[in-house]
Amino acid sequence: MQDKWQLIEIFRRSGGFSRFFDLYRKKFESYGAFGTIKMLPTKEEEKALRGFLGVRYKGPRFPATDFEKAVIEAGYSISLFELLELYYGRQLLTKREQKDLKVLAWENLFVSIEQDFIIQFNISDSEQKCFSQKTFNWFERLKEGEVKGHRILSIAFDRDANVGSELFTCISALWHLLMRKDEMFKACGISTGKIRLPMFAAYVTEDSHAFDKTNVIGRLLLNALNDISSQSLMLGENVDSHLTVIPDYLLERQIYRNFDILDDDLSSISHVFVPHLVIGISPRTLNLREFEEMKQLPKYSSMYIIENPPVISYLVDETIHFLNLNKLTLEQLPSDFPALLCTIGQARTASKVFIEKCLKANPNCVIYYSGDLDVPGIQMMNNMKEQFSAEFYA
Repeated sequence: MQDKWQLIEIFRRSGGFSRFFDLYRKKFESYGAFGTIKMLPTKEEEKALRGFLGVRYKGPRFPATDFEKAVIEAGYSISLFELLELYYGRQLLTKREQKDLKVLAWENLFVSIEQDFIIQFNISDSEQKCFSQKTFNWFERLKEGEVKGHRILSIAFDRDANVGSELFTCISALWHLLMRKDEMFKACGISTGKIRLPMFAAYVTEDSHAFDKTNVIGRLLLNALNDISSQSLMLGENVDSHLTVIPDYLLERQIYRNFDILDDDLSSISHVFVPHLVIGISPRTLNLREFEEMKQLPKYSSMYIIENPPVISYLVDETIHFLNLNKLTLEQLPSDFPALLCTIGQARTASKVFIEKCLKANPNCVIYYSGDLDVPGIQMMNNMKEQFSAEFYA
């Protein structure tokens, strides 16, 4: 008998067997047997199959028994099942077997993570019970697929990603946050009772970007906190009444804040011209932090929301020029003088918080919107119109 690996190399080098073997593999995965496949071969495939099967060629029907007889007649002692496993370099399993193995691997993942977690942090039974209570048994519910975050982990698991490390890091982060917060704050030199997200990530993983939403661990942690926060809200535990209704654009930030985690509140910016609120004769660039610190805004009669910076500059130039010509000052403008806001393209959270505060100060404030007359511009305008309850003119 000839070397079976020689036969495998012949099939791999030939361009006529790939689809042929794929059909046998898929049929076995579905039915657990090869039987007969149907295939309309291309010229290249027909040439290769006729050359190997000889008189047994019966296209477009190809019984597995005929192929195995041709293999034996060629001097090789190998079944179609073994041949396909060698050809693909992996175990050939039915879909049912694949599902069973996946379920077993999923369960083993959680068993392994739990054991490593207990050993790593030297957790006692009482501490483990307390942690489960504070997380509303998130880890166990995650395994059963009943919580926010299951889909994220499941997709990563299906892609054969390093989910064990991701899940362990997530659980570790929750442990530090819910069970060892004071120790973490002391180690980080924090006295304000709040920790910035990158500092939290660096403390847990030594990577300040580990909890970014672009990473599996970042999305998993956010979903875990969201789930725990939702469970706490349903039970009425430690949730301020004013936090029960959160605008969609602030939801993620608020989830972090519920656990004394602060995210980036400086990069979200807007340009504004509001003489009775911010001193200056030119548009000012303010960030989310500055907008959130504003307690009471003037009751603006209207608000001009502008997509592009040159437009707000033009309006401010004309306003200042008008005042200078008439020997007037900014202080002489009426208190309800319209607010000018430039979103710098798509409205960031900073812009939305400012608009919300303006409408809270004066629910009758009229919004005038100016943007590019193109598809993105119209989409931004529609989003703005749908997001805020106000008299709106584009």
